[in-house]
Amino acid sequence: MRPRSRRLGLLACGCAALLLTGCVTETRRQLDRTVAAEVPLTETPESRRQVHIDLIRKMLVQEQYYAALAHIQGQVRESGPRDELRLLEAQTRRKLGQDAEAQALYRELLKTKYAADAYHGLGLISAKTDQRTAIWQLQQAVQRRPTDSEMRNDLGYALMLAGRYREALPELATAVELESSTGSVKARNNLILLALVTGDETAVQRLMQQSDVSPEMLARLRKQAQSLRTRSAQSPAPARKN
Repeated sequence: MRPRSRRLGLLACGCAALLLTGCVTETRRQLDRTVAAEVPLTETPESRRQVHIDLIRKMLVQEQYYAALAHIQGQVRESGPRDELRLLEAQTRRKLGQDAEAQALYRELLKTKYAADAYHGLGLISAKTDQRTAIWQLQQAVQRRPTDSEMRNDLGYALMLAGRYREALPELATAVELESSTGSVKARNNLILLALVTGDETAVQRLMQQSDVSPEMLARLRKQAQSLRTRSAQSPAPARKN
């Protein structure tokens, strides 16, 4: 009985070893598949260009405009002029105050897929000198990209500065709701500013309850609202038609 038991024991150990080997092999295969799935694909010219584009956008966010412009020029030399690079250059030059150069680049993009961005940029430049043209250009931008909160906010703000409060309200309210997922406060502050300019204290209090506005920020907005009301009162009334 003992030899037979020993043989059964050896057989059991052998089976266990085979099972263990099988488990290890399958685990290794699964690990190999996981690693293979996570290994990045071979770098391509397009992926390298995208890395540079992302770097340029990051520089713009960090206000490193001269560095961004240098990288844009490098990309143009390396891969030739492209619409995306034209847009980035236009945005960079606008930030640097090079309005004429920026306008020329934006106009080249008006019939491309970046038309909304081009009209937006043109509107921001025009807002310095020509309010009516700026509003029209910003409206063109919003028509082409209605879910862009920044474009909505800029249009609403331009309308508010022009005293077109009823038109400004839906633009700013839309921008606030679109920005709710990003946590941006620019449109919210402009909506509070509009309520202050129009004397709607009920709306001011409601917006204050819905958002975390500090007393200092509210004081600044009240001061800005007073300045806008004063400027509006001093503006000449439009001539009547006979």
